[in-house]
Amino acid sequence: MRFFFQTLLEKRFLRLFLIGAVSGALSVFAFAPFYFWPAAAASIVGFSWLITQSQSHKEASWFGFSVGLGYFGAGISWIFVSVVNYGQVGLIPSLLITFAFIALLAAFHALAGYVCSRVFTLIPKLSKALIISLGLLSTEYLRSHIFTGFPWLLAGYGMEKSPLFELSPIGGIWLLTFACLLSFSLPVFLFKKTKGQCLKESISIIMVISLWVSGTTLTLNNVQWVTPKDTIKTTLVQGNLKQEEKWLTEQAAKSLTYYQEMTLENLDSDLVVWPETAITYLYHQVVNHLKPFDETLRNSDTTLITGVPYYNQEKDRYHNSIWAMGEGFGLYFKQRLVPFGEYIPFADYVGKLLDLFGMPMSMFSAGEPNQPVLQAREWGVAAFICYEIVYPELVRSLAKDSDFLITVSNDGWFGHSIGPIQHLQIAQFRAKETGRYVVRSTNTGISAIIDYQGAITAQAPQFVRTTLTAPVITTVGTTPYVQYGNLVVITLIFLMILLQGIPLLIKPSHT
Repeated sequence: MRFFFQTLLEKRFLRLFLIGAVSGALSVFAFAPFYFWPAAAASIVGFSWLITQSQSHKEASWFGFSVGLGYFGAGISWIFVSVVNYGQVGLIPSLLITFAFIALLAAFHALAGYVCSRVFTLIPKLSKALIISLGLLSTEYLRSHIFTGFPWLLAGYGMEKSPLFELSPIGGIWLLTFACLLSFSLPVFLFKKTKGQCLKESISIIMVISLWVSGTTLTLNNVQWVTPKDTIKTTLVQGNLKQEEKWLTEQAAKSLTYYQEMTLENLDSDLVVWPETAITYLYHQVVNHLKPFDETLRNSDTTLITGVPYYNQEKDRYHNSIWAMGEGFGLYFKQRLVPFGEYIPFADYVGKLLDLFGMPMSMFSAGEPNQPVLQAREWGVAAFICYEIVYPELVRSLAKDSDFLITVSNDGWFGHSIGPIQHLQIAQFRAKETGRYVVRSTNTGISAIIDYQGAITAQAPQFVRTTLTAPVITTVGTTPYVQYGNLVVITLIFLMILLQGIPLLIKPSHT
């Protein structure tokens, strides 16, 4: 930190730091709702170029931090909406909390900058584009897993409208992210007037060309990895309850009545889906009350899947859960909880600090891994609650035993920001990766049906109380990603390192 303040007033450092922040911010246009995929190059080119301009490893770290600051500052600005409106802490603390969160995420870019700078020095003959790609990929993977992770705004998500999107069923979001990083970092080093630079980057050039040609070929040939089977008439009920009213005691019965009435109007549907915690009573408080309604659903051969909070009296634990009733059965407990939203990391320490600010704390417990899928008549349903859809490995593990996927959510926390739109885009990638339809039911929107190619086939408007009825098609078969996971991208990286390493072993560097 002392280094930062000592150099902050230096015109060169300040200029480059600002370039990093601007280049990071520009990349937000690659993601929903803008979908301009070439914008993803801004942060990657900016990061790569700044590392080459660094005069020390510390400086490289700070330049990496600057890119991350712009990247997440623009890309997840919607966090502020939730904190200021529902955090009960006021404007200034909300700004500070939001900045602290953005800075924490930017620290992973700082780590990547430091690591890349060190490896540049230690192995000068290794492809610099490969070093940059692996440095950023590794820290992004770390960001996606530590403290349950925050795998939002991975570079690969910006590739939805590019040919690389067709690689999703083969290697998932991590293959797309690696391809994106390698593709946009490579030109920085090819344009440098360094003797033998193109030869040094030859393996990277071949890999980039191969990935884009493969994506283009798959697009042109419209390759199908799975086979459509059954058609399920599905209705989504979007209650559009204001977040500040959702958990009021006097609202609970009114809300439940509305959802029941809309369901009774759509009993010709095979499946009805309510959003996350559509029922604001605890499961044990409402299960007996809903038995006549459950019987009506069974008589109509209709399955209802809804979000409901669950209390385990034996273990004194609360779970965010999904319940299948009517002509279906099963309870699913959310496994991946939102840090500082549904649970507090280091609660014994941080919780006391948040109590000083008056911030409400949620104390949900995570469900056990390896839970079975829900059943909707004869179909297996992999269910995910809100934030869980952003975890590709979790979705992949449950998709194997499912005919389609369901995600229930409540994005009302984030108002009219770009957060809910980014959330929907991430769900599209899960559909493409797994070759399964995704049914997305939300409180305030965006409720939607996504086909197994990742395309939205039906969508309800935001902030409207409505229902959406559309067909969902089950699929049989598995994509390579569901079968092999991240093995494809790991193999490609290992192959590149091996091919790059052979010349180094034959003729070691004397620099």
